Amino acid sequence: MFIDLKAQNWQNFTLHHLRNWYGIWTRYSPQGKVTESFKSQRSFHSNPEKTEIAQTNRYMYDDGRTEEQSWEYNELSNSLSDGLFHPQNQSMRGVFLSSGHGVWETTKLKTGSYFAIELFFIHNQLRHSVGIVYDEHGSLFRTANIREDANGFPSQYWSTELNQLSERKFNGEYQGRSVTITPDLKISVPVPTQLHFPFEGHRTFFLPDGVSVSCPDKVNVGASFTIVANWLLEPETIQQLLIGYDERGDFSALTLELLRL
Repeated sequence: MFIDLKAQNWQNFTLHHLRNWYGIWTRYSPQGKVTESFKSQRSFHSNPEKTEIAQTNRYMYDDGRTEEQSWEYNELSNSLSDGLFHPQNQSMRGVFLSSGHGVWETTKLKTGSYFAIELFFIHNQLRHSVGIVYDEHGSLFRTANIREDANGFPSQYWSTELNQLSERKFNGEYQGRSVTITPDLKISVPVPTQLHFPFEGHRTFFLPDGVSVSCPDKVNVGASFTIVANWLLEPETIQQLLIGYDERGDFSALTLELLRL
């Protein structure tokens, strides 16, 4: 049976993300120290057919400043064979699974250029994303956590804690299923898996509210790498996303693992 993969990817995004998301952004140094934190509202609105989207990001700082960014995109121009084309950055694509989990990813790591991804987790009215940025030399530049709630401020789920934890224990053998989406937007059938975290040789960060990140300290063309983030929703439930790049620096796959004790 023929499946329009571009249309499927667009629908996976519009079905889950067209809301007003009220959040707190927190950015961290490579050493895990808070460098900046502010409130945000990311609003997505569409026409009735959900073929045109208007996005407005509003950032609210403690000193009273506000900033806004706005974009418009549509299914005809922005839904491509390798993902959603973001108007802000021609080298980024959005790939999304049927559950709404996904990533805005830089399609290719290039020597001498900054490299960034934003992994998206979603659960009912809650969303959070983890951003990882590497500098032009391939060194880790910063990480970020964006905790969002469609119900508004203040969130009844997310805390106001900003500082990272020294450790987080994952007690027990988490088992579940994983699905993978490749650059051509093909989604695999679910397969059994178990929790592997953190990754050997990675730098690991334990962020507030059950969020953890495991990523290389340095990335470069010529060596494949994987970046991992997870969300401990409850003591017995974990969502984990893994994004991989091959030795040419090309995005190779995004994998979602839904795990339980």
